[in-house]
Amino acid sequence: MKNFSIPGVFCETKPSTEPSKDNSATTLTRTPTPGYPIHMGLHTIALDRFKFDPMIIKNRWLLLAAGDFKPGQAKGAFKPKPYNAMTISWASVGQIWNKPFFQIVVRPSRYTYGLLEKHDGFTLSVFPAALKPALNLLGSRSGRDGDKIAASGLHPIASKLVSAPSFEEAELVVECRKIYWQDIDPRHFLDPSVEEHYPKSDYHRLYFGEILAVQGVDAYRA
Repeated sequence: MKNFSIPGVFCETKPSTEPSKDNSATTLTRTPTPGYPIHMGLHTIALDRFKFDPMIIKNRWLLLAAGDFKPGQAKGAFKPKPYNAMTISWASVGQIWNKPFFQIVVRPSRYTYGLLEKHDGFTLSVFPAALKPALNLLGSRSGRDGDKIAASGLHPIASKLVSAPSFEEAELVVECRKIYWQDIDPRHFLDPSVEEHYPKSDYHRLYFGEILAVQGVDAYRA
């Protein structure tokens, strides 16, 4: 499959502002967790240069983060945080209404669902293959029940434009703003086998997120 690129738009989209021209690498000061690389070479990538292979979603997964992250929230006794992250392997990327987008689906039972409903933005991150065990943990535990982000060994940091966190170890971070949602209606399934994914009738809510900003290593730059 060929890499996917989105032509004709800029990396950062703010109402009534000019697109950012910041091409500097991300500066990080934390000592890495052993075996967890920090990608100090993340650069802002203009969307007309953004290169993304959709098979990454299936083979390497994405980390979806939502909520309101502020530095220091990770300290102290556990209580459900105002932000969360969950691993996803169902998503799509493209362009609609002349806007570049990522589309995600989240079940209402997930802790992240309430945070998506409350906040306008979310992030999607790609990590090195060596960190797949961390993503497996983040996809199998709930943020209601414990500090799974700390348990994963990943380190949340503030994003550029949205309140949801990014992560120091990511090799790609995409910041998105919700522009549309729709509850999946089983009456519209044309393939009966799709129903097999919903034995509890807990149908996903679908979100389209306009891509506002992309930071990544050079592999994601066309």
